Amino acid sequence: MTLSSPPRLVSDENGRVADAILSYPDYESVLRVLARHADWETLPPYLQDAIDQLLADEALKEEGNSVPLRQALAETGELPA
Repeated sequence: MTLSSPPRLVSDENGRVADAILSYPDYESVLRVLARHADWETLPPYLQDAIDQLLADEALKEEGNSVPLRQALAETGELPA
């Protein structure tokens, strides 16, 4: 993953890096990487919520007709038995 702009670093009172501020597109990229590769159970709830929101926003932007979840899972072969 490549960031579109360098993060801004926030230092604590001792001069150590305490935080990094990302641009919104870079933040979305990080969330997509986490959604694809991270163990969901180990992510803190705030990241789970952020990923859920990102995916929901992307789904709302998609064109075309809606497909019921069961139908979509059956078409991909991922419907649990």
